[in-house]
Amino acid sequence: MTPQPVKPRVLIVDDTPANRYAFQSVLDDDYTIYIAGSGRRALELARLEEFAVIVLDVRMPEMDGFETAELLRRIEKVRFTPIIFTSAFDKTMGQLTRGYVAGATDYLFSPVDADLLKLKVATYAQIHLRSEALRLQVHQLNVTLQSLQAELAKRDPIESGLKMRIKELEEVIQELNRQTAGSLF
Repeated sequence: MTPQPVKPRVLIVDDTPANRYAFQSVLDDDYTIYIAGSGRRALELARLEEFAVIVLDVRMPEMDGFETAELLRRIEKVRFTPIIFTSAFDKTMGQLTRGYVAGATDYLFSPVDADLLKLKVATYAQIHLRSEALRLQVHQLNVTLQSLQAELAKRDPIESGLKMRIKELEEVIQELNRQTAGSLF
């Protein structure tokens, strides 16, 4: 797990250069922006980097946003990354449902309001970064637990204080794992 930089990474995926430029200009001050002009390029970038948020156009040639989202959800680095779909056309309940089933977290319809885009990206980036911090904490607790278990194996089994500390850590890790298992991001 590579931590997000000081400015969280946001991936903008849109086949229309004007849309990519508009979204980038709105978000550039607060985020490290990556640009993809196609679903295939988005998949390539997602294999290389972790993103706090992905802004994804629904209608693109070759691979649309639905297929792209489904494939993104299979990539470990972005499996739980919030995806905000953008669309000028697909405003029916059927299309919304299809988007959420494909892996969307939210929708924005064109014309996209710049302030709303900023608010949604900021909200989802914060949630993602908190989840990432919690996952890192669980990982560190697991490392500590393994170290204590290894130390215990070397010592006299009568050392109940160490055993009790290990038991407490196991319970904390189980609780944190339960909390993170339910998290979508």
